Amino acid sequence: MNNIKRRIEIVWIAFLTLLFTLSLTGCGNISDGEYTASVSLMGGSGKAYIESPCKVTVKNKRAEADIVWSSPNYDYMIVGDETYYPVNSEGNSEFIIPIELDKDMAVQADTTAMSQPHLIDYQLRFTLITADGNDKENSAEQEADETASMSDDGQQYDVREKLEIEGLSYVSTDENEYAECFAIHRYSDGYAVIAVDDGRNYLVVPEGKSAPEGDDFIILQKPLDKIYCAASGVMCQFDTLGETGKVILSGIEKDKWYVDSARKAMEEGTMEYGGKYSAPDYEKIIMKEVDLAIENTMILHTPKVIDKLGELSIPVFIDRCSYERDPLGRLEWIRIYGLLTDKEAEAKSSFESQTELVKKLDDIDASEKTVVVFSIKSNHMVSTKKRSDYFSKMIEIAGGKYLGPDMEDDEKATSQVTISMESFYRYASEADIIIYNSTIEEAPESLESLMSTDTTFSDFKAFKSGEVYYTDKALYQFANETGTIIDNLGDIISGEKEDTEFFHKLR
Repeated sequence: MNNIKRRIEIVWIAFLTLLFTLSLTGCGNISDGEYTASVSLMGGSGKAYIESPCKVTVKNKRAEADIVWSSPNYDYMIVGDETYYPVNSEGNSEFIIPIELDKDMAVQADTTAMSQPHLIDYQLRFTLITADGNDKENSAEQEADETASMSDDGQQYDVREKLEIEGLSYVSTDENEYAECFAIHRYSDGYAVIAVDDGRNYLVVPEGKSAPEGDDFIILQKPLDKIYCAASGVMCQFDTLGETGKVILSGIEKDKWYVDSARKAMEEGTMEYGGKYSAPDYEKIIMKEVDLAIENTMILHTPKVIDKLGELSIPVFIDRCSYERDPLGRLEWIRIYGLLTDKEAEAKSSFESQTELVKKLDDIDASEKTVVVFSIKSNHMVSTKKRSDYFSKMIEIAGGKYLGPDMEDDEKATSQVTISMESFYRYASEADIIIYNSTIEEAPESLESLMSTDTTFSDFKAFKSGEVYYTDKALYQFANETGTIIDNLGDIISGEKEDTEFFHKLR
């Protein structure tokens, strides 16, 4: 009881501090730190674009954006009355410029791509991206994998390296089939370490046993049955294992869930909204006696939340499945949640059944039909996937050939970009299949309504042949069904089906 009282006192002090801060800065201000924003570009010939999302840094209430153009030919920019020059000497032109969020900004950029330098007028708009990886005002696809740093210090660690733990004997290391970003090391007496490539090691302590001393690991003491899940892409793993009941606080609200068991739990009150990842309801977390917080990598943009949860003795597990290069590597993270919930046999069974669906695709001849994935934003720009994106790789596993924007350093850049309709037309108009990503923007109701967004769609090969599809809005919340999603893609690429669980034909 004294511990709970102390926790409440800590939260109350934090609350009063917040009120005092707001009285000085105003509710509309954004705390100093690093963020991610979508960026749209209007003006010019429509051929140029800026990579989106981009990094935004806020310091002393002043926001700066690190932007990368689609060309190496921009030699300076004018923002306000100041001139800014590229911060790089190789590759596409990169600038760091001051910005205002959620406002149309008039800027000028000088290009040397023509016979003579030309100073061109553009309009930029920056919008912060939320924990779901979406524009602040929209409900859309989770893109945490494209926005957070590789790790706290930017280094990728070897997960195969086992820890020496006093009082425990190392037994073995589980073999992963596809996942590269984690490893599970087994120790004596049922202890295990989940090693993740961001350098974090999580020591899973069996129920009724004590945790050894050490600074090299984060302790996860079983039973873990009062969880705050702020990573929406993880809920499906608990659903697969029949353990949704262990999640008592959600990082997103009821109407944003597509996982039936999560929505039902919130309707029945067994799961409550616990605040989003960047603003948890600490008082509720304390009162519910939460024993684990599960986050995605967006939490790295708000380290103060990690620190605060640490002060409350609540361990934070950061899910990094989105960093897996192979889509089936993402799927394999269910092994971790099987370990945490004592459902390892069920996790193994689910993983194997999903991978079997993919292995069956080896016999399908799709003749490498070309496929593009896109959505149309409200400003008439096109949001699309790069070749490095996991969705693009699922298409290729399913037998298709993904067509993406031609960009340098494709593997290093963010995998979701915003480009002009003209740029999109140049490479996508001859694609055999086009797929509208309705997890980003609401899908059009028909082919006719798609054409109404831009008449050039009528010239697309896929439009003429009727090979236009759209994704189910729930797609991003079902990493546990990666095999089914790839199998569905195989069905539409091979022409076996026009409507599947996750993809539907636009008519």
